[in-house]
Amino acid sequence: MERSVIMVATRLKEPPRPSPDAVCRMLASDADWAAAADLHSAEDDSTDPAEPGGYEQRRMAARRAQQEAGLGGWFGAFVDGEMLCGLGLFTNGAGLGRFQSVDTVESARRRGLASILLHHASLVGQQIFGIREVVIVADPDYSAIRMYRSLGFEGSEIQIQLARPVPGP
Repeated sequence: MERSVIMVATRLKEPPRPSPDAVCRMLASDADWAAAADLHSAEDDSTDPAEPGGYEQRRMAARRAQQEAGLGGWFGAFVDGEMLCGLGLFTNGAGLGRFQSVDTVESARRRGLASILLHHASLVGQQIFGIREVVIVADPDYSAIRMYRSLGFEGSEIQIQLARPVPGP
């Protein structure tokens, strides 16, 4: 069983700790998308290491196609040209946007990168994609929920997911 909090905000607050050395932007080049796949693979413990570049590359290709179709975007926070934080923001086309997969390189955590990237992406989402309300799904027992609250997200629902174990080894 997995319990999550659905959090919503209409406008994100300025991040409490700006990071002036970071450049936040929507991904554009092949190198950007490869960096995003590498970042997510490094942070996602469910990724199969026996399939290097396979699943994550296909997933990022699908996200890139969504971005190119104008359905949202994938964003990165870059320091000295290296992508240290990444996330997606996609819309339903009716003013609602959902953040996806907020990942930060372990060595760059607690520097405010996720906060500034969430804020930046929300502004781009308003201006380019017409997003009026953003949603993020959070683990109530993980420290990131405090950051989401500091940006103005408020809990609106509880989500419960149940999974049956797969039989066998």
